[in-house]
Amino acid sequence: MSLEAGVAPAAVAPSGGGGGQAWARFRRNSPAVVAAVVLVALILVAVFAPMIATHDPNQQFLAAPTGGVLDPMAPRETGKFLAPTSEHLFGTDHLARDIFSRTVVGLRVSLAAAAFAIVVAGSIGVTIGVFAAAGPRWLDSFLMRVTDIGYAFPDLLLIIMLRAALGDSLFGAREVFGLEASVLLLFVAIGLTAWPTMARLVRGQLLAVRETEFSLAAVSLGASPARIAVRHWLPHTAGPVIVEATFMAPRAIFAEAALSFIGLGVMAPGASLGVLINDHFAFVMLRWTALAFPVGVLALLFLCSQYLGDGLRDALDPRARR
Repeated sequence: MSLEAGVAPAAVAPSGGGGGQAWARFRRNSPAVVAAVVLVALILVAVFAPMIATHDPNQQFLAAPTGGVLDPMAPRETGKFLAPTSEHLFGTDHLARDIFSRTVVGLRVSLAAAAFAIVVAGSIGVTIGVFAAAGPRWLDSFLMRVTDIGYAFPDLLLIIMLRAALGDSLFGAREVFGLEASVLLLFVAIGLTAWPTMARLVRGQLLAVRETEFSLAAVSLGASPARIAVRHWLPHTAGPVIVEATFMAPRAIFAEAALSFIGLGVMAPGASLGVLINDHFAFVMLRWTALAFPVGVLALLFLCSQYLGDGLRDALDPRARR
């Protein structure tokens, strides 16, 4: 075993059971714990959406009209905008489709948008942050200027531009991982707009530990900058990166919902929370519950993500350790 392998990990390892202390602090934060439990429940609902959905999300439950002429203001005669019942837990929409089933499927799409955005933004941001902190000064300046350019573009405008540039197929395939390629590329475009924050965060964390004793010891032992950055620096960014990912999730969900609301995201007859809100917004006076359920699920995702992020930030903050 080399001297570096024997010295550096001991210098990096936290003392006093930092992980256990962070978990104890997190458990004392009741709102964060509740938010975590609710988020896990929503994720399970999204994962098992085909089994939880009570009906086909695109099936129309049209009833035979009582007269020869359909009255658009008498939706109960055609199965449209039915109130919540045991058969249709959230009621039916303007096309007599089950809102509960479409909300469950829409939840899966929205959470997939968050997951893909976190993976894409995290991969790019962490890579650029490491190269900026570990590389020469000219590379650091260049990468930070590129990051500044990324900050300069409005997120939604850049997503629309990237979405148009990426097209509607992925290497000729129209469907990937059970999702339409166009929807998957939308998620990738959302992630490509979120990496600057992650890159700056990682760079700042690495610069803070670059002059510490264990880093200087690794340099004196002849370790390469890449080895030092990956093996000794990156573990110190895990906490801030996890916290940033929890705050990135609601931003990605909002971006997908906003684009679907204006008709640039998931297209009909597909379902997402943004699509559901767009479909039901015009009929809020006729059946307000049709709009309330998807809006409530979207708000719940936002609140739980924010509370979980706050709880993780407080639990993983080294300054809070005693």
